[in-house]
Amino acid sequence: MESKSEVAIGLKRSPEEALHAALSKLNEPIAPPRNIKRVIIKPSIYDPKLPGSTNVSIVRALIQMFSSLGPVSIVESDNPLRTTEDAFLQCGYKDIEDPQVELVNLTDTDMISVNFPGHYFENRKMPRILHEDIFFINVATLKAEPDICSVGAGIKNLFGLLPELDKSVYHSSINEVLMDLLGVYRPNLSVIDLTRVVIGNRADGVSKHVGGVVVGFDPVAVDSFCSSLLGIDPMKIDHLRSAHELGMGEVLPDRINVRGTKHQIEELNRLFKK
Repeated sequence: MESKSEVAIGLKRSPEEALHAALSKLNEPIAPPRNIKRVIIKPSIYDPKLPGSTNVSIVRALIQMFSSLGPVSIVESDNPLRTTEDAFLQCGYKDIEDPQVELVNLTDTDMISVNFPGHYFENRKMPRILHEDIFFINVATLKAEPDICSVGAGIKNLFGLLPELDKSVYHSSINEVLMDLLGVYRPNLSVIDLTRVVIGNRADGVSKHVGGVVVGFDPVAVDSFCSSLLGIDPMKIDHLRSAHELGMGEVLPDRINVRGTKHQIEELNRLFKK
């Protein structure tokens, strides 16, 4: 049976090389929508003092690849642990800011009223910049989050699009909130940064170098594959199972085509088992 979705992996010396290698393996060409006004890149920056933030080199490489489509906005929102400005500064994002690349705090920007699918939200205020004609790249990291949603990866990274400071009020309904966010803000390209992977509880500050990247157009398939790297059945992760049942992406391993050499796939699995 022909696979419905595909993900591609890259394992190289540098994050930039890994990203280029992974994107080159995708069979389906990247087809940006017409009349794009800007490129939006959403990294994962929860607490710069802990491991698990998106490597700025990955974001720099994405800017080089896609800035021809239009000006680039790198977006993040405040949380109780840090301001967005501090997060960008501590993770090195200030170094890539220039006249064509802006850093945007979603907590402090123009808002508009947005209708949602209604899994949790019916209508709420969201940043206007997310509703321009955009090419949206979600570039997250991978970590276990047993107390929130089992696995944090691309779909969980959409949680950071919510502009309010304290988003923990939604943790008890995280599955429904993520389905609403994925329904409205489905990325054009999903990237999982495996440069360094968090080991165990993030608060312990332990990580290890993997030096890889996973990319794909189906955010559910990308997260499902990455969950399996952690040894977690994606069908046992509520938001991935829900997304699959709602027809928002593929979760079944035999329906996901993994692009990469046999050696690379084996090496990636070996690195996660060490």
